[in-house]
Amino acid sequence: MKQILIYLALLTTHFVTMTYCGRCRYVTSIVCEDDFTNPSEQASEKGEVGPPGPSESQEINDSRHGSGDVRKTGSEKGSCPSKLFENDILRRFKNLENFVRFDSCTNSPIDGNQFLRNGLQVYCEDRWSIFQRRFDGSVNFQRTWDEYKVGFGETEGEFWLGLEKVHRLTRGGNCNLRIELQNFDDVHYWAEYSSFLVDSEADLYQLHVAGHTGNATDGFSYANEPFVTIDKYEHSPPRPNCATLDGNNGGWWYTFWNNCGGSWLNGLWGENGRVYWKGVNPRPKATTMKFRCD
Repeated sequence: MKQILIYLALLTTHFVTMTYCGRCRYVTSIVCEDDFTNPSEQASEKGEVGPPGPSESQEINDSRHGSGDVRKTGSEKGSCPSKLFENDILRRFKNLENFVRFDSCTNSPIDGNQFLRNGLQVYCEDRWSIFQRRFDGSVNFQRTWDEYKVGFGETEGEFWLGLEKVHRLTRGGNCNLRIELQNFDDVHYWAEYSSFLVDSEADLYQLHVAGHTGNATDGFSYANEPFVTIDKYEHSPPRPNCATLDGNNGGWWYTFWNNCGGSWLNGLWGENGRVYWKGVNPRPKATTMKFRCD
C-alpha cells in the first residue's frame, strides 16, 4: 500500500507541474520553458499588463538574503510561479521519481517498462520480469553474441531482454523461472523452476535451473550449460554448433551430447520452424520466459 501511495504522489506532482506549464503557456513537458518575456500575450488575456516583476538577479539576491517572496513575479495576484518555484517543483518531482523506483519487478505493483533502483530497465508483468516473448515471428532471433548480451526487439512485441541484465538480476539467488508455451493448436503449457540463475559473461552466461514443476516436460533436464550463439561457441571436445545446426535454432543453452537438449525457444518461428520444447507438439507458437526473485 505504501508503494502505491508513493506512486500516486508521483502522478500528482507531475500533474501540478503540467498545470503550471499549461497556465503559464509553457511547453507541457517535464521541463517547462517560461514565457515571462512576452508581456503582450499576458496582456491580451488579462486586459492589461501588470507591473513588471523583479529581475532575475533581484530574485536570486532575494533568495540569498531571505527577503521578499521569490515565488511571485508579474502582478501580485494571479501571476505564474517564478522560475525558482518551478525548478523547485521539478527538483521534487525528480527526487520522488527516483525514490519510487523498485528493487525488482517482484516489489513493483506497476506493469510495463520501468527503471529499477540499480539503473536497469526491465519489463514487469504481474510482478515477474519478462525476458523473452515470441508470438508471431516478427523478430529475427538468429542473432550474434553481443546482441543476445544486450537484448533486442521491442517490449510491446517480440523481444529478448539481454543476458547481462538477466545475470545481474539473478546473481543474488532465490529466483524462480517460469516458461509459458502455446502451441499451434492453442494448447497451453507451463514449466516452472524453483531455482534459476545465470552466470556472468566470463562464464558464458551458463544456466543453472532446478526444481521443475508444470504440465510441460522438463525442457532443461539436460541443461545447466553455457549460452551459445551463431558466432560464439565454446565446447570441449568440439561438437557441431547447435545454434546453426539443422537450419536456424537461434542462441540458447544447448546440451551438445544429447541432440542439443530438450528445448530451444529462440529458433526460426513457424509451424514448420525450429522453436522446440520437448513434448510440445505441434511446435510452440507463443513463448514467454520470465523470472522473479525474493
